[in-house]
Amino acid sequence: MSESLIADNWSLQNIAELFATGVDDSSAAAISVNKATDTHAYEPLPQAAISFEALFDFITDIVLRDQLLVEQRFTSTWTNFDTNLDKLADANVIRPFEFLVQAEKLAGPRNEFLERLCLTGSIRAAHERNSQEWARARETPDPTLSATLWGGAGMLARAFISEKGYTPHPLRRRLFQQAGMVLPHEDVAAKLVATVEESRARISKSMSGGDALYALRLKLPPLPVIVIREASSASQLLAVALQVRSEYQELRDWLRENQQALTSSDVSSWTRFEKTLRSISTYIESLRGIGDSNAPTFTAGFGVLKVAFKGRPVEAVRNQFGVRAAVNRLILTGSGLQELKRLLGFFDHRQSATAMKVIEHFRTKDQQGA
Repeated sequence: MSESLIADNWSLQNIAELFATGVDDSSAAAISVNKATDTHAYEPLPQAAISFEALFDFITDIVLRDQLLVEQRFTSTWTNFDTNLDKLADANVIRPFEFLVQAEKLAGPRNEFLERLCLTGSIRAAHERNSQEWARARETPDPTLSATLWGGAGMLARAFISEKGYTPHPLRRRLFQQAGMVLPHEDVAAKLVATVEESRARISKSMSGGDALYALRLKLPPLPVIVIREASSASQLLAVALQVRSEYQELRDWLRENQQALTSSDVSSWTRFEKTLRSISTYIESLRGIGDSNAPTFTAGFGVLKVAFKGRPVEAVRNQFGVRAAVNRLILTGSGLQELKRLLGFFDHRQSATAMKVIEHFRTKDQQGA
């Protein structure tokens, strides 16, 4: 039985535009809430950075998920572009699905999510104006709010009724985070990603020291870093992602088994999964003495990388094979700064002003924990 995830057509649109037309120098608008004044504003963010965020999420999902479901009604937002995204559909990694045939089931959950996402009176009033104008003239005076709020609530409703995980568009994610929104489906792969990021953050903090000048450390998700490192052009990125996907088949199988255990309330299997994650985290914390400072030091190899660890040699051997080795490789991938510059170079923007904004965006994002 395969495990599928709902992907966001808006994200795929941004990715398709990036591949088809290159880096966009304009700004995207992220909803920023001020609960004290009961108002919202639009924070300008580099559109290039938002497109890269969507790409990084997409690459991660290609590798870790069996299949990505997209709302069939809106696939034209990205299929109209001449990109390699169609090859992923041909490979059955992306599968259009008619969620809207269940429109009556979507209505209640969507309205409930809308209620929870209307965080201020100003958002509620703007949404009401959008709804009235859409009913009258099929137009919205605030399309950004409509795409983020209405579209986001609709995607959350799809995840709820289908009991699937969901990777939101980066601008929708920001609104969800401000609302304290918990996605409506427990997701084993998301738990793995969070565990990997926590371990990477601890290693990054231990290496940065106390110098404020170097405290803003950039850290990209590990799977995109691996894919960018192995690609030689933008046009190769998705093909390389598929190759990396095949290399991580064992990890994907393990995630599928544990997702099914979680769904079926198989407590013993789920306990083993969490124990394995804790064991990997404990082992990685021995890197550079983050763990027990009194433990013996030994050298462990990861491909061409040799790292000095403190801990138990037996654990070192266990962590160099199978699922544990795959997870360790993700944790030890590195920050991704050089890979981000390489990616910008694929689009002839390695040393542009936009490149500076993109790099600063990912440093700020990491520092804020967004």
